[in-house]
Amino acid sequence: MRYRFRTLQQSLFAYYSAVFIIFSLIVAGLLYVFLASDTRQRSEEQQKQLGLSIVGHLDQEVVKMNNFSMNIVYSNLVKEHFSHYLAPAEGAEQTLTTDPALYKDTTTLIDVILAIISSSNTAKQANIYDVNGKMLGAGVFNGQLPVDLKQRPWYEETWERSGWRVIRLLQGEALPMPTGEGKRDEPYISLTRVYKDGNYVSQGVVEILQRADDLFQHLNELQASNKELRIYVLDERDALLYPLPAASPAADAAPAGYAEEMKLIQHRTSPPETMQEVTYSSTDSKQMMTYMTSQETGWTVVVMQSKQSLFANLNRMALIFSGAALATLIVILMLSYLISKRVTLPLHRLQRIIQKTGENDLMSGQESGQLLFKLEHPGSIRELDELNNTFIRLNQQLVQSFHDQMAVKSRETEARLLALQSQMNPHFLYNNITNISIMAEEGMNRQIVEFCGHIAAMLRYISAPSQYGVSLSQELEYCERYLKCMKIRFEDDLHYDFSIPDEMTDIQIPLLMIQPLLENAMKYGLGDTLPWKLHITGDLDNTQETWQIHVEDNGPGMEPEALEHIVQYINELQDGDRMPQLEINGMGLKNIWARLKLWYGPAARMSIENKATGGVRIRIGGAIRKEQG
Repeated sequence: MRYRFRTLQQSLFAYYSAVFIIFSLIVAGLLYVFLASDTRQRSEEQQKQLGLSIVGHLDQEVVKMNNFSMNIVYSNLVKEHFSHYLAPAEGAEQTLTTDPALYKDTTTLIDVILAIISSSNTAKQANIYDVNGKMLGAGVFNGQLPVDLKQRPWYEETWERSGWRVIRLLQGEALPMPTGEGKRDEPYISLTRVYKDGNYVSQGVVEILQRADDLFQHLNELQASNKELRIYVLDERDALLYPLPAASPAADAAPAGYAEEMKLIQHRTSPPETMQEVTYSSTDSKQMMTYMTSQETGWTVVVMQSKQSLFANLNRMALIFSGAALATLIVILMLSYLISKRVTLPLHRLQRIIQKTGENDLMSGQESGQLLFKLEHPGSIRELDELNNTFIRLNQQLVQSFHDQMAVKSRETEARLLALQSQMNPHFLYNNITNISIMAEEGMNRQIVEFCGHIAAMLRYISAPSQYGVSLSQELEYCERYLKCMKIRFEDDLHYDFSIPDEMTDIQIPLLMIQPLLENAMKYGLGDTLPWKLHITGDLDNTQETWQIHVEDNGPGMEPEALEHIVQYINELQDGDRMPQLEINGMGLKNIWARLKLWYGPAARMSIENKATGGVRIRIGGAIRKEQG
């Protein structure tokens, strides 16, 4: 059964959403397949490069040991002393204590080998064996030792290769003591080769020993830094070299899958340097394995890592794609809704216009910012256009009536503001005429002349038209003149300073907004402690588009009752939307707050508090209005 949409907007929303979602899913699917393939190739290359790096490191260490053995084999000093010490005449039994020459040859030979060891630092021990059962060691053990050469584990293979190196992993117990340093379970890597004289006659064997832990230190560090990484090294006979046998898990302590893992390694079928996926039948876990064989040593390095950890980036990318797909779906639905609403908006607008036929409806629409008097763009539907024209004439009459009512309210607000402002001027004149009379009684003629000059300029300022307010710079100039008059009166007993940012000078504020705060401080905020100090500071918040002026004094502070009264007045006027009531005696702080509220509305700010150090701090502020041209 075909579904029927109830409205045109629902129909458009469904069709637009279906088209956008299908297109987005196709694009996202193709992008994910590409990124997944790229991530897999990168992971395979990463594992391959890690294996090649390990092979290169091991080759480098083995080459160092091999070069060490070659240095001994081809050293003329070693050849010279080798024949004296390790190949004595038949029937002559020599000892280090009975033959000084033998002792000299022995120590010289040891010194030569130790010099090679110290210069290369590639091995812990170097041993030279002859066929007569003697061994000379240098390194960890320095001296001679009787041994049975044929009992050494590498003897047959080394002798068969006749000069080519042989590499084996030996435990400490397989080393001639005390070469093993008493650690019978410590593994060593042994490199041996047959030693020949100048006539290419085999004379003995040279053995280079390096601690397996030192040789495989780099591998231990790699595995320590990545717990999911496992590295195996097998020799040319597929015997396990690493992990070291002493460190390999015992049968009863082996982790799950270890035996199966070794079986998979030893029966590998994939080509070298190719990553393959293997599965443990016991745990059904996936592992990625790559191996490569060294051309230098014949060793095989196997790198294994769990598929989950190796493709962690791919898994994270899948989560990101899922989140992005969900976010895209939400955005698509929102866009579909907006597009469908855009198409059907003329119908809804016309419906609202028909419903708003009363003055109260027009007023509520204006306050919410959604008032529509006519349908400006009805669209291409002729019926809507004709219906719209029918109501335009009616709306024009309603709009005119509404505007008349708003104009009356605006004039009333303006009259209240001017009335409040006019209360300040007589107050100011009264106070300053009183100051002039006091100065005249004290014979301060010069100061009176200067005082009157300031007052004249101030009278011009307050008598100028200020329907749209004044700039902050003009108000501050007026305040400066007022304080200069007070400075003439009180001289060094009065200190004041201004700290107003330059970017605040163009802000529009009501006339006589700051000076009454200073006058109030002069009247009530100056105590017995001299000098009296006034600080006028300002700050600007461009983010919130607000300004603030702070006026502070060092007087005794306000009485708690008076402070509570004015704070209550501020809060009542701040929380309500009513117009402030004019009062005949509404001077000072209440007057300032009333004019701020009339000028800035909800953006008006005022606070009063007694400072802990003495004195009063008053803050006033509002929204930023720039000076009109």
